[in-house]
Amino acid sequence: MTFKSRYKTFLVFIHDSVLTFVAFYLSLYLRLSDSYLSYFNESNTLEMALVIVFTQQVIFYFVGLYRGIWRFSSMHDLKQIIKAVTITLVIAPLILYQTGNLTILPRSIIFINWFVMIVTIGGGRFIYRFIRDNIMGKSIESVPSIIVGAGSAGEKLAREFVNERSSNCRIVGFVDDDRSKQGRQIHGVKVRGTISQLSVLCKRYGVKRILIALPAANSQEMRQVINNCDGIEGVEVRSLPSLSELASQMSKISQLREVHPEDLLGREPVSLDVSSIGRVNSTKVILVSGAGGSIGSELCVQICKFKPSKIVLFELSEFALYEIDRKLRGKFLDVEIVPFIGDIRDELRLSEAFKAHRPNIVYHVAAYKHVPLMEHSPFECFKTNVLGTFKLASVAAEFGVDRFVMISTDKAVRPTNVMGATKRVAEMICQDMKGKTKFMTVRFGNVLGSNGSVIPLFQDQIKNGGPVTVTHKDITRYFMSIPEAAQLIMQAGSIGSGGEIFVLDMGEPVKIYDLAKELIILSGYTPHKDIEIKFLGLRPGEKLYEELFLEDEKTMKTSHPLVRVACARLVTENLFAKVDELKNSSEDSSYIFKKKLQILVKEYIPFVDSSMNETIQ
Repeated sequence: MTFKSRYKTFLVFIHDSVLTFVAFYLSLYLRLSDSYLSYFNESNTLEMALVIVFTQQVIFYFVGLYRGIWRFSSMHDLKQIIKAVTITLVIAPLILYQTGNLTILPRSIIFINWFVMIVTIGGGRFIYRFIRDNIMGKSIESVPSIIVGAGSAGEKLAREFVNERSSNCRIVGFVDDDRSKQGRQIHGVKVRGTISQLSVLCKRYGVKRILIALPAANSQEMRQVINNCDGIEGVEVRSLPSLSELASQMSKISQLREVHPEDLLGREPVSLDVSSIGRVNSTKVILVSGAGGSIGSELCVQICKFKPSKIVLFELSEFALYEIDRKLRGKFLDVEIVPFIGDIRDELRLSEAFKAHRPNIVYHVAAYKHVPLMEHSPFECFKTNVLGTFKLASVAAEFGVDRFVMISTDKAVRPTNVMGATKRVAEMICQDMKGKTKFMTVRFGNVLGSNGSVIPLFQDQIKNGGPVTVTHKDITRYFMSIPEAAQLIMQAGSIGSGGEIFVLDMGEPVKIYDLAKELIILSGYTPHKDIEIKFLGLRPGEKLYEELFLEDEKTMKTSHPLVRVACARLVTENLFAKVDELKNSSEDSSYIFKKKLQILVKEYIPFVDSSMNETIQ
């Protein structure tokens, strides 16, 4: 114990002793009133008071009242005081009886003294807390804040801010749509209106911070809050973590975080069939192509949680490979991690990896994914997405891999771009591969925060003051988080028996324009006033909306509610021969190459550059 803490304990000891002494004489006065002075002169009241003070000191010490911090005094401390005072006034009379003083002490004094001691000793602590919280704790730099949600989470958050004065935050009110709460107070703070009145209330009370205390809120409720922040300038928006994030820990002020884009998408936490995933992946040798990418790296993290005997990180980018290798080694000491630089288009390098490590499972993530860029380099896209997949699948079959799981995209459905068309060919390759290896495909939409995705782009544009660029006001996309995608990839891989195309449940599509507005508001700006939203027009190969399957691709349920099987279209006849023919098309123009690719994917509708004289019939 430091000198400072000993000093504080000594002061508390003196405080309680003096008030116990005063409480005894005050109790005598309340009981005897006019005869108080005569009783005082005729009795040894000092000895009685000292006995009670000594007993109080011992009992208070063992109950732990000298270990508390007064500025955080609460109902628990009051209960401890009541307990200690009660024990004191049970034991002290027994000592007074032994000294002969009890016979001359009015019996009711004990009950009066019990009440007076609780009021004086407890009152001292709570008066000190009141002074610290409301006078000494006031900060001239405190940020006026409003809490959205006057339920238990909002009450708890307000209470923590009252206790934690260093938080530099002053709560000026609550908003809640429950009419029965309107006008009521929580910890002295009034419920001032509904969520729809948020903008007006923020301006009225000069609010600079909005705290969303709705851990169970769905995306619609979160969006309602965010949209009602539109037009409020310079307001910071923070949120409590979701219920799933709070499941293993108590809510603290430090857990207040920025509102994530995921909070606006209505995605429920993924519940996995851990036993089936563990049965397939545990103690196995696993190879991940594209291991350093955003999805590949998260997939590696999720795989390592199931303790494979070895994971081979196959990656072309030196820096990306270094980063994921370092990350995994820091987290998973009991998994053998093998970084392996290589290109999936290099069959010799693939054979070296498979011969050296003999993987049981392959997760094929490596691919070109950026739609507009691939429109300008269609043959390069074909070499990686089609020939790379074919070579990797062929080597996997040659070395007797148990399972081969390829990651596809919703852009492979009725493709209008080279990227989507090549991924559809890759799907067909996995459908048409023969042998004992179980080939399967997992198809899903966009993932939040992945390399090249729209969210980081918007955030950078907002940081730079705008404009935020959206291709079209009505464009929609499916989204899920990177961890969710990685987990469901593993789930689908554990379900498959070969030849399936699994489709992940992506929820409802999201309008990109709405997402852009919400991100601007979350950053404390007003759309079209502080930050402009500029419409660029659809980019080469881009569609207004994406599909996860065609009308004739009916889906069937699997053992997991978020994973379905698409009854996929028939594979193009003589697929491998036609793929082989396209290998010699590197000299063709983009137009000619797209025409040839259309032979492989009948539903492919290539993008036509209006500046070109050629048209595709």
